[in-house]
Parts: sequence; C-alpha cells; structure tokens
Amino acid sequence: MTTILGIFIAIISIVVATVMDGNSFGALIGPSSLLLVVVGSVGVSLSGFQIADVKKVPKGIILSFKGKEADPGEAIDRLMKFAEIARKEGVLALEAQLEDLDDPFMKVGLQQIVDGVDGDVVRDVLDIELAALDERHNPVINFVKAMGSYAPTMGMIGTVVGLINMLGNLSDPAQLGLGMSVALLTTLYGVIFANLIFLPIASKLQRLHDLEVAQKDLVMDGILAVQGGASPRMVVERLEAYINPDMRVGHQERSKRASGKAA
Repeated sequence: MTTILGIFIAIISIVVATVMDGNSFGALIGPSSLLLVVVGSVGVSLSGFQIADVKKVPKGIILSFKGKEADPGEAIDRLMKFAEIARKEGVLALEAQLEDLDDPFMKVGLQQIVDGVDGDVVRDVLDIELAALDERHNPVINFVKAMGSYAPTMGMIGTVVGLINMLGNLSDPAQLGLGMSVALLTTLYGVIFANLIFLPIASKLQRLHDLEVAQKDLVMDGILAVQGGASPRMVVERLEAYINPDMRVGHQERSKRASGKAA
C-alpha cells in the first residue's frame, strides 16, 4: 500500500508543479519517449539475466504493492506454545502440531527436532533454506534495480537521437523548439521511471526480503531453543530481543492472550 501511495504522491507533485508554473501538462506526454525508456530498459536488463529469473519479475512487482510484512509476534506465540508442549510432553509430542502448521520454514525445523536430528544439523538445514530464499529473491530484486539504473541511460540515448534528427533538419527553424522539447522529454522519462518507479519498487522488495530473513532467523533460534529444552519464558525473552521494544509484551502477557484464544 505504501508503494502505491508513495509513487502516487511523487507523480501528483510533478503534475501540480507543472500546472502551478502555467505549463501545459500535455507537453509531458510522449508515447515514443515512453516506449523507448520502458521497453528499452527492460530489454537491456534482460541481457544480464536468465529467462527463469525474468519470469518471476511480474510476480515480484505485484508483491511490492500487495506484500505483507511477516508478524514476528505470531511466530513468538507459536514457539512459546511449542516450548510448553516440549517441556510437558516431550519433543515427540510436537509431531501432532505439524499437520496444521502453515509456516513451511518452521515446519521443516520442527520436523528435524522431532526426528531427533542434532542441533548443528538442524541449523545447517535451515541455513540452506535461507540460502535458497536468497537465490529466489535476489534475481528479481536485482532485475528491477537494473531497470532503474538503465532507464536514465535509455532516456539520454533517446535525447541524443532526437537531437541528431533535429540538427539534421535545420531547414525549418520553427520546428527546432518542438524537436528540442521531444528530445529532452525522453531524458525526463528516464529519470522519472528510474527514481519514481523502478528503484522504489526494488527498495520495497529488498525491505520485504530483509524482513522475511529476519523473521526466519528468529524462528530458527526459537526452534533450537525448544530443542535445547528452554522454558517458554526463556524462549519468549530470547526471541523478543529480535523485535522492537514497543512490540515486546513478555511471557505472562503472551500466555494470557493464548489462554484467551483457547477459551
């Protein structure tokens, strides 16, 4: 939601500033310039990536607009519950909880400790999962960043081409102003698409990725704490160190919430 809002505010600021100066907004509309910057940026970016990576880009861009940040509080509540079960009934009792668990990463880790796998091995398995997450996300983020870096260059290329065409036809001085306007418009589009669209989307995707990795680090630490026999209170105190102080409520409050939901 913030991605859409931010881009909208930036575009509106350009429109309002143009109108306030008494300029015609129609002068900023150029289909050929738009085509050159957008399609050109995508084309140049394609040359540095594999088709399998590029196929993920549309979904990634949609995610930047609709993606939700993970809730660490919910993960802590779940791991607190698992710690309680493990302390009272043993680690094997956690197997009954796996079927309804909708977090694949947490599920993999808990299955490992239910199977009696050593803690170091559990960490290695989860580290591999995190590495695979990087492999999935980074190409999409880097592709959008590439479009942001190439867009101004494509705009400059369009401007140079426009100036060449304009200077090659000096027989009609009345057309010089129009030709210069169209040429510079391509540069404007390059800057706008790079800094108002492509790079903000890449930043949002990077932020979502970083938050997801942080969430999984929290989950991994919690799983290893459960395996080590930590009490629910210790698990909560340990995992709340990962989150902002204003989000920390403590074991007692989380237990009350869990009891209320159960009731």
